Amino acid sequence: MADVGRAARLRVQRQLGVARHGVELLERKQRIVAAEHERLLLRSDGLGEAWGHAARAALEWAERAAALDGWDAIDAASPLARARVTITEGHVMGVDFPDDAAVDVPPRRPTGAGASVSYAAEAMAHAVRAAAIHAATRRAAATVAQELYATRTRRRAVEHRWVPHLESELTRIERALDELEREENLRVRWAVGAQEQSRPAHARPAEARTGGA
Repeated sequence: MADVGRAARLRVQRQLGVARHGVELLERKQRIVAAEHERLLLRSDGLGEAWGHAARAALEWAERAAALDGWDAIDAASPLARARVTITEGHVMGVDFPDDAAVDVPPRRPTGAGASVSYAAEAMAHAVRAAAIHAATRRAAATVAQELYATRTRRRAVEHRWVPHLESELTRIERALDELEREENLRVRWAVGAQEQSRPAHARPAEARTGGA
């Protein structure tokens, strides 16, 4: 049999209060995370355009340099070391994500090629930086989107499933307590009535002897 005592009512009331407060906290988190997600999406769109422009410019300069000095000259000027990417983390409501990226592109090797190779190298380095920053922001937007979905799912579960369940349980307990209270009152009246009936007639109140006014 389910617990219907006053202790059970107090326990469910506390659980219901915690659940409702949890919904408020999740709603607040959802608003903050949604705003950050929107910011990251807008930033990603802008950085995507910048990366597209940088990539096209790098390709144009590479084709010019290749036309003037050949692809071998471009390959000879390529850095020996790889570019290094440093990620700066961002945080929102306990979620970590790559907020920005800094790229260290090694200088090109000196060659006897013309200026077009130098311009091509600069354009390619710029495109690499733009690509890294855009990739970091896209990853950040995806990470925050996952947290936004999880937060929304948790809020709905608490708000539409757990809170109604606790409210229903509290209603059941309160109804059961009311019924127990009515039964207790009825037993008291019966006991009082039985006690009155067991007294001698001369000891009963006048109202009880006459059956009431």
